[in-house]
Amino acid sequence: MQIRCGTFNLYQFAEPPFKWYEPGNKYSDAEWLMKKEWIKEQILKMKCDVIGFQEVFSSAILKSLVEELGFIHFETVETPVTDIDNPLVFIKPVVAIASKYPIISVNPVKVPDSIMEEIPVNADFKFSRIPIKATIHIDGSGDIIFYVSHLKSKNPAVRDLHLNPDDALDNKILATLRARSIGHIISLLQRGAEAAVLYHEISETLHTHKEVPVILLGDLNDDEHSIPIEALTNRERLLKINGKPIDDDEQKIVYNYKLYDAFDLAPNQSGQKRLPTHYYKKLGNVFDYIFVSNVLNGKNEQHLGRVSAYKLLDHHLKCDDIENKTQSDHAQVVATIEFKENIK
Repeated sequence: MQIRCGTFNLYQFAEPPFKWYEPGNKYSDAEWLMKKEWIKEQILKMKCDVIGFQEVFSSAILKSLVEELGFIHFETVETPVTDIDNPLVFIKPVVAIASKYPIISVNPVKVPDSIMEEIPVNADFKFSRIPIKATIHIDGSGDIIFYVSHLKSKNPAVRDLHLNPDDALDNKILATLRARSIGHIISLLQRGAEAAVLYHEISETLHTHKEVPVILLGDLNDDEHSIPIEALTNRERLLKINGKPIDDDEQKIVYNYKLYDAFDLAPNQSGQKRLPTHYYKKLGNVFDYIFVSNVLNGKNEQHLGRVSAYKLLDHHLKCDDIENKTQSDHAQVVATIEFKENIK
């Protein structure tokens, strides 16, 4: 049997009259209707059984929308936040998961005290968007543990600057650039810490549920060779433990605690180059990923399944001349997982 899973950043899914971040960011009724219809069309094209969503503000509306398409199981783990001074302005979205198969448990990913003692961030650190951990039962086969994540963006976290209007322009520019420089590092530290905490959670699942497939669906807001993605996947080869080289048999244990990129595992006989999932000022980046555990790695002799296909839906990013607002500024990523007779 096989299942298809995907990740879908909706781009500010906020039903009018709600706005996002600023009072001027809103949809007209016509734009909102157009956006919802486009999302439905994309979901039908994805042909998925499970989808992880990002940038969800109006979660009840999304729940109704996906139910119409056969996704009768839908979960979030937190509530979108609105501005305390303007309750019609959303300032914090959530992630969501929708499934055609039963979701038998769902939990927020928590930040353990033990790991926070090792990461140089504030004691009150928390995820910018809390990831979802959901166990989904595949009828007649078994369980799969899904994670849905949306890591902190690359936008610099710059606090409001209180510049003296009488200062020289040169001084104002210098202060602004210095603040932006620090803001980039603050965002990187947040995203990196989120990746490390998420890996800590996923690796614990891999340790305690060795035979259960794990799949991560996410907009991770960084490229495939970045430090946060390395922190999340542990792709780099581990050569020694406590100064002692690891032999081939021991290396097999290491593989069980890594995450694998569906793009790398899927058959690619044509040698297709990896395409961007997001564009900013015409510069393409890969931000959206599907990662799987070693039991879904076809190179693993004891695999329970394998990634048989990887697909990117990106036509809307290239040539339809319709603004992102009524569609999305991200491509949708879909992976097909082909299982052996049963998932144990």
